[in-house]
Amino acid sequence: MAPSRRVGEEQQDLEEGTGESSPAPRSPRAAHPDLHAVQRRICERLRLTGRHDQKLADPSFHGGLARHLQRMPRRYIFDFDLDVEGKAEDVLLHWEILQECADPDKRPVFHARYLKSMPARPDSDGIGDSQEEPCQRLMEDLSLERRKAVHANDSMSISSRADFKTQLLHEIIFSSNDRPKLLSRLTALLSEVGLNIQEAHVYSTKDGLCLDVFVVDGWETEETDDLIEKIKETLIQKNASPSNSTNSSTSEKISDLQQKVGDSEIDWNMLTKGEKIASGSSADLYRGTYNGLDVAIKSLRIANLNNPSEIEFLQEVLILRRVKHDNILRFYGACTKHPYYCIITEYMPGGNLYDFLHKHNNFLELVTILKIAISISKGMDYLHQNDIIHRDLKTANILIGYDQVIKIADFGVARHGSQEGQMTAETGTYRWMAPEIINHKPYDNKADVFSFAIVLWELATSKVPYDNMTPLQAALGVRQGLRLDIPTSVHPKLSKLIRQCWDENPDVRPTFVEIIVELEDMLQHVQATKGGNRRSRAKMQKKSDG
Repeated sequence: MAPSRRVGEEQQDLEEGTGESSPAPRSPRAAHPDLHAVQRRICERLRLTGRHDQKLADPSFHGGLARHLQRMPRRYIFDFDLDVEGKAEDVLLHWEILQECADPDKRPVFHARYLKSMPARPDSDGIGDSQEEPCQRLMEDLSLERRKAVHANDSMSISSRADFKTQLLHEIIFSSNDRPKLLSRLTALLSEVGLNIQEAHVYSTKDGLCLDVFVVDGWETEETDDLIEKIKETLIQKNASPSNSTNSSTSEKISDLQQKVGDSEIDWNMLTKGEKIASGSSADLYRGTYNGLDVAIKSLRIANLNNPSEIEFLQEVLILRRVKHDNILRFYGACTKHPYYCIITEYMPGGNLYDFLHKHNNFLELVTILKIAISISKGMDYLHQNDIIHRDLKTANILIGYDQVIKIADFGVARHGSQEGQMTAETGTYRWMAPEIINHKPYDNKADVFSFAIVLWELATSKVPYDNMTPLQAALGVRQGLRLDIPTSVHPKLSKLIRQCWDENPDVRPTFVEIIVELEDMLQHVQATKGGNRRSRAKMQKKSDG
């Protein structure tokens, strides 16, 4: 969930990296919509406006509308309340935008329009929401059931004594090829233009396009022509460089990274590739053997190879070869020469923690939760002690090995904290992403601590974070103060630790050294309590038998 064409070479960068337009992994199951009934309702609403008689009289119109509805995900139908004025015409607009996007030379497609003005607090930092009742407000704004019209008189719950200023809301619609990481790059682009995303609805069509709808503030006039131009100019400027110096520096960076990892090259004669066990957006994972060892082979797909993916691949190799810890995936070697790009690591038979919790529906005892959390914390503490920030800590990147050992993996976006400049790039995965990263503010290793809080919550609940939201909607919620509900059944000390780790203020979040101490103390107490209970039961049983 989020951040739109031939606009310079930045186009390529924007589309590189989307799947974020996909629905949440655990959306409530709804009845399949009757598309014919929906189509009839749309036509009825269009007829009432009196503005579309010519279209409605065209027989081909109805077939085209049916195809538009069929290509959209089911969630698209449920997001629209056709009884709200203008929603049927919104469907027409989306259809027209996707038709324009069908021409590759016109991608990406941007469309903007003014929606309304509304009161906003001067100190709202552009967000425009009262901090009172944030969870209730966000669930209303980000609801997947339907996107309701926002009215000035009921859009905020705020004190009448507060001072207000006028805030203009605009809608930006974007469409292009739906690819990994596109959505996060689009949100970054809108942020650079000075826009704050208030609401978002993102969809992946069945034929590989995306349709992303954003309600934003931050543009000070009702006119939108200049807004579109500014977005496109910013898109061009992000990649503009005289004499292709950017491409030159990128090539130099790749060459430099290849030299640094050169002594990690594997002997191909000792490698045997076996069955494919997983696939990602740009790489496939195979099981195999290397020098007699059971290994995993992460192979970069050549079809997806480009400068950013190659740099990310080489950076992962560079970090893996430098780290050695019981809770970090063991590195055996790599191939960094065209056409073979692969990383060889130890094989982890238990798969990843996300699948273990959510796909296999495992519920963990408190002792097991604490032991896993301690293992993750020790691995993360090792990374931070070596000035490495993971930047994508999540259960999918935590692997389970032999004897249930827990190891942290996937260092494709990790970096050294001492690298040049402040880190402000939106990096990671939305459901686990810290608010300072979402807001494109400077951040440090405390962003990993926030992500760990979400992992800890998953361990305690066995639920998918924000499972009733798309990834972008979850990010917008976190940006405005939303946090996951912690069940009362979760151990009080564990609940307190989770809340400390996902605090809005990074300085309030504990370090992993402090987290380890807290978790080990908790584990010792729980085990002692269980041991005492067992001894008491044994004594009672002995008396009963006597």
